Amino acid sequence: MDLALQLMVGFSVGMALLLAAVFAVSYRQLALPRQSRIAGFVMLAGLALTQLAHLGVIPAEMDALPTRGYVVVVFLQSLGFYWLLLGVLRPEGDWRRIEWALPFALLAVSLSIPLAWAIPVALALGTAAALHLSMLVYRLRAMRRWFALELKVLVLFALMAAAVAISGLLAQHGLGWYGYAWTYAALIALGFGVVGWLLLGVPDLVPKTREAVAVAYAQSTLARVDRNAMSARLRQLFEQEQVHRAESLSLATVAEMLGLSTHQLSELVNTEFGVGFSRFVRQYRVETAKRMLVEEPRASVLSVGMASGFNSQSSFYVAFKELVGEVPGEYRQRRTAVARTSG
Repeated sequence: MDLALQLMVGFSVGMALLLAAVFAVSYRQLALPRQSRIAGFVMLAGLALTQLAHLGVIPAEMDALPTRGYVVVVFLQSLGFYWLLLGVLRPEGDWRRIEWALPFALLAVSLSIPLAWAIPVALALGTAAALHLSMLVYRLRAMRRWFALELKVLVLFALMAAAVAISGLLAQHGLGWYGYAWTYAALIALGFGVVGWLLLGVPDLVPKTREAVAVAYAQSTLARVDRNAMSARLRQLFEQEQVHRAESLSLATVAEMLGLSTHQLSELVNTEFGVGFSRFVRQYRVETAKRMLVEEPRASVLSVGMASGFNSQSSFYVAFKELVGEVPGEYRQRRTAVARTSG
């Protein structure tokens, strides 16, 4: 038996058990619909069973077809993936009739579709589900610092599902059932690796996403607020009074200055300026730093960052690189060289 295939299956089953334990313990405090909780376990169980089924495939089976049970599991794991993330990316009560009908429709299709077409159809539906979830993530772009990361991961999952669908089509035209099984096993293992990396690298990913969902779908808190006047006053605070240069500046502090609640200020910044409050502040701090780097050539880069409102050198460098595309020292050297050339 292929040792690489065994290792991929073993890794995937182990990760499925680990994630099931994490899901059962850590996610209980999340406001996820019951159907999404169940869907998470269905998805993990489906992926583990799919991987175990791949161990039974031998290279000689070039023209074999998947079993009906295998097909049903693949359909259900795609549904589990979709329902789980729907519960993360939309408010709890926002479920449509067509979504409630999906389990019955998919089960009927998985039991009746010709086996030769079952895998391509199942994974094509998985691709469509990942793309729809990507659209929901894109809606949160103004509220989520990690929006780009989440979107890239979902697009990656969509591409992986499409690759499996294509390999399913090619299984009977040269690739073989074993080649398909090896491809799918490798992509499932890759998917578990990506999820594990996300849990370690961004442990608060799901709670922060739920917060962004609550803001994005909430009813407006600014019904009785003069948005134009408040936006103008907010610009004055940052452009003239330069409140962003205070290291301790917070959402609550600025809200108090404007006579708004924190929810109102958050919505005002999101809707009127198209960014979250944290990014709004970073933009002003970076603009201040850009000006100081040129106008105060003898000031150290660190002192410029601290004077602009950043609380550490690392946060200054990360924000500057993100918004400008180069680190502060490089920016100063380039602008100085340009000034000398033009002078």
